[in-house]
Amino acid sequence: MNRSKRNVYLLAAVLVATAACDGREHRRGSDASRATVTRNWPAAGIAVVKVIEVDGNITVEASTGNEISLLATAKGDLEIIKGQENDGLFETKLDGDTLRIGRNEREREGFHFFWEMDDVEIDYVLRVPATVSLAVTTVNGKIATRGIDGDIRATTVNGPIEVEAGGGNELVASTVNGRVRAKFTRDFQGARFKTVNGGVTATLPASASFAVNLSQVNGDFEASFPLSIHSNPGSRRVSGDVNGGTHELKITTVNGDVELAQLNGT
Repeated sequence: MNRSKRNVYLLAAVLVATAACDGREHRRGSDASRATVTRNWPAAGIAVVKVIEVDGNITVEASTGNEISLLATAKGDLEIIKGQENDGLFETKLDGDTLRIGRNEREREGFHFFWEMDDVEIDYVLRVPATVSLAVTTVNGKIATRGIDGDIRATTVNGPIEVEAGGGNELVASTVNGRVRAKFTRDFQGARFKTVNGGVTATLPASASFAVNLSQVNGDFEASFPLSIHSNPGSRRVSGDVNGGTHELKITTVNGDVELAQLNGT
């Protein structure tokens, strides 16, 4: 055996031995097509929960407890690394008063670049105190929140957004292909809704004070509040103040119906 071949074999042996001594279990492919991860954090000191995903649904519900809980379900061509945090599937990081959950990302010039797996879908189900603020983003998936009183920023590209909130803080919801549904159960402090292919339904208390700024191209419009409608060929604009017009309600859609409804019993 010549020296060059012997060196190649020695190098291969070293790599095999290193992998065997790594202490971590790697699984990928059909044997690792589904996995679940559960986590818990004390809620004290956490004011914001930020979730960033590529493919997957994000569901957040308010709880009465003093902790934040997470159930993550991953599906697809997984690379599971036992012994690594969250089995190496996603990151969780506490940064000051912000809990960050989701894929590795780099932000450059306002855009998010993801450097993780392309053939993986991760669904997140979170239970958090109602006072926590949310910033949740996914590309392909549904976003749903219920019972949150803090600020809510919900962004997706292909998927609907459904929010039920007390209304004590501002809500911003944006999607490209999907419907936006928002229900404010007690108050209204402002909201901005945007979609391209999808409708918008907003349900507000009868006592809510808001100024409407609505732009719509294709679709029907219905409102339970007195508003002025200005229709032009190819577009429709709706404006008006309700109960003094204290807070902004801005709605933008291209292809979709818009409904502004009053909360039953108010």
